Amino acid sequence: MSGLIWKDLINLKRYAKTFGIFILVYGFLAFTQKDTGFITGVFTIFSAILTMSSYSFDEMSKWDAYALTMPITRKDIVRGKYLLMLLFVLFGSTFSAVFGTLINIAIGSENVFGGMEASFIGAAIVILFYSIILPFITKQGIEKARIILFIVYIVPFAAGYFLKTALKAGSIEIPDQLLQISETAIQYRHLLIPIVLITSLSISYFISSQIYCKKEF
Repeated sequence: MSGLIWKDLINLKRYAKTFGIFILVYGFLAFTQKDTGFITGVFTIFSAILTMSSYSFDEMSKWDAYALTMPITRKDIVRGKYLLMLLFVLFGSTFSAVFGTLINIAIGSENVFGGMEASFIGAAIVILFYSIILPFITKQGIEKARIILFIVYIVPFAAGYFLKTALKAGSIEIPDQLLQISETAIQYRHLLIPIVLITSLSISYFISSQIYCKKEF
């Protein structure tokens, strides 16, 4: 299992320079503008994108057909990708939180730890996003699944934008019961988020495993 993850990390080491440039650019902007709000989650997203790049490398090199000749199971291969994604998201969110905190200290911000919760909420969103799309990537491959990636990414943001616009215009009203449910969910978010993530990841992994076990290469 660790060998599968190391294989992907070695393939993706070429992005280290790009990540370094990200750090310099966003660090400079945050320091000069005295605002770390716009960098919250950016490293989480960048790190998570590397997971999709690992799928691209595997497809181009016909890795799956070769991997299946080794003493590893198909479920090991699927599990390796999920663990890789979680490692990237954990690294990205932690780095984003620490980096934002250091910038806040450097600029003398009153809310030094203000970006930490936002960074980890961003990580939760990315994990939920991947829980949805990884079965599609497993089934169709990264190239054919790009339209699914676009839909899963853009639909929630578009729906949120139109809902916000409609609420401001007064064309729709949210029922009181729904507002109460939302407030309760926000109040207990530290309990609900882990439950949702564990459930979604478990279902996603099960579906991906079933797909991969029946797939021909």
